[in-house]
Amino acid sequence: MFSCIKKKKVIENENFNILIVEDSRVINNTLTSRLREKGFSCYQSYDLAQAREILQNNEITLVILDLHLPDGEGEDLIDEIKEANKETKIVVFTSENDLLRRDELFRLGILDYLLKGKNANLIVKEIENIIASMQINPNYTLLIVDDSRVIRKMMHKILFSCGYTIIEAKNGAEAIQKIAETEVDLMLLDMQMPDMTGLDALKQIKRNEKNFNLPVFMISSTLDIEAMRDAYKAGVLDYFKKPFSPEELKLKVEQVIRQKQIETDFECTLKTNELCGHFLNTFYASAIFYADSKLNYANENFYKEFGKNVVNMGQAFEKFHPEFIQDLIIAMKNFQSYNNKITDRENQDYLVKLFPIDTDKFLVAFEKI
Repeated sequence: MFSCIKKKKVIENENFNILIVEDSRVINNTLTSRLREKGFSCYQSYDLAQAREILQNNEITLVILDLHLPDGEGEDLIDEIKEANKETKIVVFTSENDLLRRDELFRLGILDYLLKGKNANLIVKEIENIIASMQINPNYTLLIVDDSRVIRKMMHKILFSCGYTIIEAKNGAEAIQKIAETEVDLMLLDMQMPDMTGLDALKQIKRNEKNFNLPVFMISSTLDIEAMRDAYKAGVLDYFKKPFSPEELKLKVEQVIRQKQIETDFECTLKTNELCGHFLNTFYASAIFYADSKLNYANENFYKEFGKNVVNMGQAFEKFHPEFIQDLIIAMKNFQSYNNKITDRENQDYLVKLFPIDTDKFLVAFEKI
């Protein structure tokens, strides 16, 4: 068996408790109904007092929070949840699009910011995507490197709210050590540090072949064109000037992590195909045919079963009734799979499966029973 590089953490929908804090009963009821249809456990609150009671008596995974409520501001609830060190994640759901307040809310550690006025199905889809990220992000490790404890703490709060595993280094030497000890998926690296510049630290890290493709964001208090050029040449993906937008940082980190997830899934698919190919070659008579029924490849078991001189599907399967070949060809024309028990002219039974594997290639596998 094989194991993929990253294993997805999966939380079953029914164990994912969502609290919707929204004073509009129409919006609250609509979101609750749609999310329950998806299998999520939902609690409803129309004001802060009711939300506080629900949070106190239940394990809430995610809060969908309106900013303006009858008995106060939703922002008060954010502070209370953070002060209680709860693992609860918060998504602000509001019609207000004040960019300064929006940035401040991300600095407080909200997970996302959704605007009202969209189609309910689209909002539910956005929430589902947020939940999917919450399930996957803990598998990815970010290294924050900055000599300022204040900056490290601020970045930690922004990115930890997304669920990532966060480690920190206060200088270049410590960053080099952390990279040597831990598998890091993305490094956020300060340019100006007392022991060595971020660029010098990056060059040392990249000397190790295993770190050659490590994604890096450079963070600097200046926009020095020459320094930026050197950073990009050294392999930096993006460059942030302090102070930066916390939402922009979050989104660009998410973009890198999603790309790494795609690469991981692709690698797992390749390994799965390799394992399945080995299994088929060992235990099944299997062959690949083109859409025009000509033979592309056959394993030794297939040649033993159907003959050494096979060049097309008709020749290979002449021991079966013609209806069987017709069924296979119809499945191939419709780019469908085929799964059936068949009997040859001598009453020998087989299990046969056909899978589309390319735009014009199909795998046929036989097991004698």
